[in-house]
Amino acid sequence: MNLSKSQYTKYRSCARRLWLYRNKKEVLTPPDKALQKIFDRGHLIGELAWKRFPGGVLVENGWQNPQAALKRTQELMAQGVPAIYEAAFSYNGILVFVDILEKTPTGWNLVEVKSSGRKIDPIYVDDISIQRYVLFHCGVVPEHCYLMHLNSDYFMETDTPDLEQLFLLTPMDSELFPDEFIEENLQNIREMLAGPEPAVQLDKMRCKECECRAYCWRDIPQDSVFDIMKSKQAREYMALGMVKITDLPPNSFENDKINHWIEVLRTGAPYINRAAVASWLNKLNYPLYYLDFETTQPAVPLWKYSRPYQQIPFQFSLHVQRKPHGEFEHYEYLSTGKQDPRIGCVAALLKYIGKSGTILAHNAAFEKTRIKEMARDLPMPGKNAQRLLDMESRFMDTGDPFKADYLHPKMHGSWSIKKVLPALVPDMTYEGMAVANGGDAMDAFDILYAQSLPPQELEILRKNLLKYCKQDTWSMVKLVDGLRDSVQ
Repeated sequence: MNLSKSQYTKYRSCARRLWLYRNKKEVLTPPDKALQKIFDRGHLIGELAWKRFPGGVLVENGWQNPQAALKRTQELMAQGVPAIYEAAFSYNGILVFVDILEKTPTGWNLVEVKSSGRKIDPIYVDDISIQRYVLFHCGVVPEHCYLMHLNSDYFMETDTPDLEQLFLLTPMDSELFPDEFIEENLQNIREMLAGPEPAVQLDKMRCKECECRAYCWRDIPQDSVFDIMKSKQAREYMALGMVKITDLPPNSFENDKINHWIEVLRTGAPYINRAAVASWLNKLNYPLYYLDFETTQPAVPLWKYSRPYQQIPFQFSLHVQRKPHGEFEHYEYLSTGKQDPRIGCVAALLKYIGKSGTILAHNAAFEKTRIKEMARDLPMPGKNAQRLLDMESRFMDTGDPFKADYLHPKMHGSWSIKKVLPALVPDMTYEGMAVANGGDAMDAFDILYAQSLPPQELEILRKNLLKYCKQDTWSMVKLVDGLRDSVQ
């Protein structure tokens, strides 16, 4: 049996995932732009990690020519080089490439590099365990095995990252699985691959970014039980033959929200708790500021006073209504050049948002957190930092009424603005926009920052970014109008 470490970890995450990869590859979803960006980020982090182990030698083109990579690895080990990057080993058909094999005075250390920050995925234990297993059977017993990953607590106070602080080196020896466990899994893999397609346990979170999701979820309809309940509970109802929300018995749940969703989808009529919606509207204090940020999230900090994977605002749109039935003013900010985009963002926020009035955002925790982080991290006069911090208590979330008090069949169980907007404002859509979501906006900013297009194309991209962010805040305006109409 030929197997790579990535195929082994596929099996450990989901047996069907490996079976489809090996036996029915055509049903897998090809990597999209977002996934490709993750791959590219992994390569960048890997190359930075090599700098922590200077003097090393890269074993090139291992996947293209495994036999040559295996031979080259043995040659470099015999030479005693300080480190080997992408060292190749094979045992009993299992091929692994070790990110960094570090020479010690008495042997070798195994280092697996991941681009993750604070969270350490349990699958990393399987990843390192299978590598150690193969090396052991090749006669190389690692003295220590490490997981090297980004330190999300690292606060860069210099113009370039300090690699000693950017990375954490976590000992993994005590976490690794024994050989007996791995051999049992390998036997199970052999039997599984030779058998029929395995069953799968659908899970919203676990399946979310899997390349098999479209195939595995192909029979799950829109407005399914997964849209309004946790996966475990949804599977229990599926086992009873209840897949759609409308299959569920009405008024039989302790959770009123589920009962309301059943009624909404059975009747096709929205559920509106007018008293609750009116109460929410009555809390609005003029002037109203409708605010939306777009952010970039560099794995490695690009600017002083920031952290790995920190959400950095590079743009905002702001619609302002100063009195009931008043005209709307629109203000916007979009960073240009290489400077820290937060500096201009803070200046614009302080210029356009007054000291009183409600600030509205959809999923407002995001905007509030970005503002608090800028006040915390950036050098600025104390009075400016305090003005930013004072904004937190003024926020209201335009998503709140749509979590339980205003449910519409076209929302399909979600309060995301992309789901709520078509329900309340059918003539507004993001479809066909050159920049149509937050991921598109991040990609567009990366291009603007790198100046990787001709000036005329960069200007078009800039206008598309401004148009998208402006639509986000105008969408919130229209949602509040719709809420007002609902309680008339």
